Amino acid sequence: MTQQARTQVIMTFIHAGGAGKTTTTRDIGAELARRGYRILLVDLDPQANLTYWLGVVGLPVEQTIVPVLRDGAPLPTPQHAFGMDIIPSHLDLAQVDVLLAALHNPEGRLKKAIDKVRASGDYDFILLDAPPSLGKLTANGANAADWLIVPLPASRKGLDAIAGVREAIERYSDTNENLEVAMYLVTQATHNNTSRDVQDAYSQLIGEQLAGPIIHRPAIYGDAQVESRPIEPKQKEAHAEIAAAVDALLSRVQA
Repeated sequence: MTQQARTQVIMTFIHAGGAGKTTTTRDIGAELARRGYRILLVDLDPQANLTYWLGVVGLPVEQTIVPVLRDGAPLPTPQHAFGMDIIPSHLDLAQVDVLLAALHNPEGRLKKAIDKVRASGDYDFILLDAPPSLGKLTANGANAADWLIVPLPASRKGLDAIAGVREAIERYSDTNENLEVAMYLVTQATHNNTSRDVQDAYSQLIGEQLAGPIIHRPAIYGDAQVESRPIEPKQKEAHAEIAAAVDALLSRVQA
C-alpha cells in the first residue's frame, strides 16, 4: 500500500435508483480495506442500505449521520464492519433532506465535519454513499468530495441517465471546483445483445474513464445483502471484477 499524502473523499453517485450504487461503495471499500487502506464509509442515503448490508442495525439516531446534517454536529464515533469504519444512516435522514433547505449553509455541513476528520489523517479514503436523488443530501456529499464514482447499469436506463449525471456534476462543480470524476463503472452487465450494445455506447461516450463491467450475479449479490457482508475473495469471479475496479480507481486518484 502507498501511503496517502491526503485523505481522499470519494462519493458514489447516480441520480437513478437500482444502479448498484450501494454495492459499489460497499465492495470497493471492503477491497481497499483488504489492501491495507484505512477506510471510513459514510451512509448518506435515508434507505440506509449500506448500513444494513454491513450488519449495522438498531442504533439510536444520535450515533448516525443525522445530527451532522441536522444540527451541524461533528461525525459521531464510527461503527466497525469488515475492517472498515462506518457512519450509519437512519430513516430520519429523509426528513433532514427536506429541512436542510431552510437551514444555514445547507450544502456545507457535511464538508465541515469531513474536513475535521480529513485533518486528523486517520483515514486514507472516505467513501460517501449518496442517495439516488439530486437533493440537499447529495449536494452535501458533492461539496465534501474530491472524486465521484458513477455506477452505470449496462441497460438503456443507464444510457439515458448519462446526460442527467453530467448536468448534475456540472452543477456541483459550481460550488466545488475541485470535484472530478474518478471513474464511470459499468454495473449489472449481462451477456445479452442490449447489454453489449450499451457497453459499446459507453466506451464511445466516456472513453478512458470507463471501468468494469461488474456482471449481474443475482445469487451472489443477493446472498451478500441477506448475509450483511461484502463480496469476498472466495467469490472468485465477482471479487476479481471488484479488484479490477479498485485498480482502476487507484490509478486515477493516486496519479
